[in-house]
Amino acid sequence: MVITTSLFIISFGLELEGYFRARPRLLYNISLVNLQSVDPLITYFDSRGLLNVKLGDENIKLISRVDLIDNAVWGYNIRGASDAPLAQVISFNDIVGKEVPPIKIKRLYLDIRTKIGAIMAGFMPSHFGLGMYVNSGDSIYNDYGDTYARIAFATKPFGKDSNLITAIFFDKVVEGAVIQEGSSDILDADTDDLGIAALYNNDFWKGGFYSTLRFQETSLQSKAFLIDAYFETKTKFYLALELATLLGRFQVFQDQTLNISSFGGLVRAGYKFSWIFPYAEFGYASPPGNNEFSLDTNRRGTELKGFRFHPDYDPALILFNFIGGSKVSQPVLKGFSNILESRSVFSAYYLKINNQIKVQNAFVIPSLLLAFDSKNSKFLGVEPDLEIRNKLLSEKREEGKESDYNLFLSLRMGLLIPGKQLKEVERPGEQGTEESPVFGIVGLIGYEF
Repeated sequence: MVITTSLFIISFGLELEGYFRARPRLLYNISLVNLQSVDPLITYFDSRGLLNVKLGDENIKLISRVDLIDNAVWGYNIRGASDAPLAQVISFNDIVGKEVPPIKIKRLYLDIRTKIGAIMAGFMPSHFGLGMYVNSGDSIYNDYGDTYARIAFATKPFGKDSNLITAIFFDKVVEGAVIQEGSSDILDADTDDLGIAALYNNDFWKGGFYSTLRFQETSLQSKAFLIDAYFETKTKFYLALELATLLGRFQVFQDQTLNISSFGGLVRAGYKFSWIFPYAEFGYASPPGNNEFSLDTNRRGTELKGFRFHPDYDPALILFNFIGGSKVSQPVLKGFSNILESRSVFSAYYLKINNQIKVQNAFVIPSLLLAFDSKNSKFLGVEPDLEIRNKLLSEKREEGKESDYNLFLSLRMGLLIPGKQLKEVERPGEQGTEESPVFGIVGLIGYEF
């Protein structure tokens, strides 16, 4: 794009990419309980748009992500509205009635390319490995995604043609109020991350590590160390591995020290034929300790051992996505909903058998998941799923390159047969468990550009 005035000419590029999606959903018996006068069938539609904007040239770009009507439920759905039958307009709210801003700028950062490497600063995404722990959430199927207040420098230490890229970064995690209103005291609630990462990528495999050291200035004994290692092959024999551990201790309150030691990992193995790709996946998230500090209820405790996968990493349609491995009375988790969504893999292990079958322009993906509680090995459930993806329209930039835009349909169906662990734990006010299985259908029509 060229802007011309009578005094000077400014040349810059403008790149736009993103997607729009609309999803119909049908969920049956999602609460796993018998509640009086409550219909076990839930149906609704939601929509989301995402726009990535890049402004600049090859040396310097200003990049932003704009969420448009982020997962708003269709219709007039303000919680507790008594005049809903007479409504004539829609509202922008999520499934629990919380208002959704029509436009939300989620990220904004500067990307500068120099002869020695790239410098980035601002509110930016981060993604590593298979997305088990650090996930940018930019896929058309994702809902959340990580955004960091970060300064980063990335380079290829052995030259621009090298297969190795390294990075060092600083994240501001917690700042608190810089100056407390009504007081002359300057607060210091700083919690920061210092991190390094490396990724090696050639024609046959890629792998590396992502590591951070978190510390809090107000407490010299507050430090936590994260290491996330990843490996993935690019050959017909497919093998992928990601392992992450979080270690350290934090002084949560003046009279309480929190010891952290959690671990999670997953491994995949399969073989890529010309039209079929079967693989098996095993995932593990370490169980909570005997005196666990609860991130959901902020309950006091002295240890944090339970590991949690990223909410955008969901191996099944229902289990760990709509229903988690345990129930709490008032969950406070990431995402647009804190009731039905964002039950990520935590304190559990699972085995997933997956098969991706290519038929013309469509993919048929049957899968089977078996999951157990990682503390006492109680059975969480078994879930067979079926997904069908179909590209309706695809325009290629160049031969062999990815599509410039895609219009496609997706349909996922799942049946969860809950195990003993899910049935025996009840929230306050629940009157008994439901013996029937959980059923879900999620459709999607999406346009990527």
